[in-house]
Parts: sequence; structure tokens; C-alpha cells
Amino acid sequence: MDSLFPQTSVVIREIQNDLLAFENSQDRETDTNCSNHINNQFQRLSEMCDRLDILVNKEPVQRRAQSRQRLNEIKYDIRHYQAAFSSITSKKQQREEAERQRELLLHRKFTSSAVTSNGATHINLDHSFDYSQRLDSTHAHVDSYLEQARLTLESLQFQGSTLKEIRKKMISMGNVLGLSSTVIHSIERRSAGDWWILFGGMLATLIVMFVLYKWLV
Repeated sequence: MDSLFPQTSVVIREIQNDLLAFENSQDRETDTNCSNHINNQFQRLSEMCDRLDILVNKEPVQRRAQSRQRLNEIKYDIRHYQAAFSSITSKKQQREEAERQRELLLHRKFTSSAVTSNGATHINLDHSFDYSQRLDSTHAHVDSYLEQARLTLESLQFQGSTLKEIRKKMISMGNVLGLSSTVIHSIERRSAGDWWILFGGMLATLIVMFVLYKWLV
């Protein structure tokens, strides 16, 4: 057993170097050789640990705990390097899959038609371009109508304010000139009618904007 512990340490150091070479390799043949060699090394370590388990149980009681701790440390190192090996292998597989997808994309044929009988991939670019143009045109029309509606509302608001000022001035002038209450009430009713016209125009404008938006979009 005293010679078997150092042997496991040697194999673990070899696995460290093999993992480094495996991670840095750039061709598939080297990857395969390194992977097979590392798997063989792990198998060898597993057999050595099985033998050490038997030998540790045969150790005297005063030495058994120390030997068991040493063996557990070796098993921990083995699990650590197995996890590292699995991680490197997974990254290489992902890299190979990305390269494969890239090659497929580079060799794929693109046309403006549908899929043909020979399996070539086709994309209808004309339809997409026409749809994009129609969508841009619709957005431009909607923006134009919204701007016109905004200007109309501002104009109606200005006219409402003007009518309100005119009403006040007319009532004031009527009082100065001594107009009858009937004439003043008639002016007030006319002003109220103007306000209804103002709000009706604003409501009609909003309805037209909503209908145009639904129709265009």
C-alpha cells in the first residue's frame, strides 16, 4: 500500500497534463486521442482505489484512520478532475456544433421563391419588402392625419377662447349701451350654441381620427 499511494499521485499528475493538452487541442484527431487516454487513466485510478480500499481495511487500527483520510482525498481529487474533463468535453461539443451550423448556413442557398424539390431553402424577400413598404406608408399616413387633427383641435380651442372673449365684450357693451335683458339673453344663448358647435366639432374630429387609424392599421 505504501507504494500504491505514490502511484496514484503520479497518475493524477499525468491526468492534469492530459487535461491541459485536451483543452488546448484544435483538431478532432488529437481530441479523440486525448479523450481516450484520459478515460483509460480514470479507469486505472478507479482500479487502484478499489485495491486501496481493501488494503486500508486491513491496516492496523492506529493507522487506518490516517490511511482512510488519505484515500478519501485521492477520491476527491479524482472526482474533481472527472468534472473538469466533462466540462471540457461539453464545451468542445458545443463548439463543434456551432461550427457545423455555421458551415450549413454558409452553404445554404437563398432565393425569392418557396422551397423546391431539391431541398434548397428559399425566402420570399419580395413579399417581405412590399409588406415593409406598405407598413411604412401606413405609418406616414397615420402620422399625417394625427398632425392634422392636432392642428384642428388647436384651432378649435383658439376659436373657443375667442368666442368667449367676444361674448364678454358684447355683454359689457350691452350693459354700457343699456340693451334690454332680452337681447343680452339672446346673445348668451348664441354663445351657448357656439360652444355646442365647438365641442361637436372636436368630437367629430376624434371619431374621424379613430376610424382612419382602424382602417389604415
